[in-house]
Amino acid sequence: MTESPSNTPGILVVDDDPSLLTLLETVFRRRGFRVWCANSGEAAVELYGRQQADIGVVLLDVCMPFLDGPGTFTGLRQVNAGVRACFMSGFTGRYSLDDLFAMGAVRFFEKPFKIVPMADELWLLAQAGQRQTA
Repeated sequence: MTESPSNTPGILVVDDDPSLLTLLETVFRRRGFRVWCANSGEAAVELYGRQQADIGVVLLDVCMPFLDGPGTFTGLRQVNAGVRACFMSGFTGRYSLDDLFAMGAVRFFEKPFKIVPMADELWLLAQAGQRQTA
């Protein structure tokens, strides 16, 4: 039985590195996700405002220009206080892992990461974050 698109977990990927964004989008689509991408925090908040019902998890880069990952997470929580977000980074800048988890992050992925296990974990998180329909 094939899952209908509305039952397929959705993920919003936010990163200012276009090559990483393209790679993650490709891998996640091949793994069965519905994928939305944003190359900035501002674009992510705007996109999430339109698609939040379809997005089960958000994957955020920590260090981005202008609105960084934690700032983006704050904006996403203004749209939906229950948003499930994970961070990824090779360098967290002024934020510690404790800071990120205290903000409400559900997972942190250190770059470079193993993409297949990460995708599998995000799949479970996205399914758990999906809105259930009767």
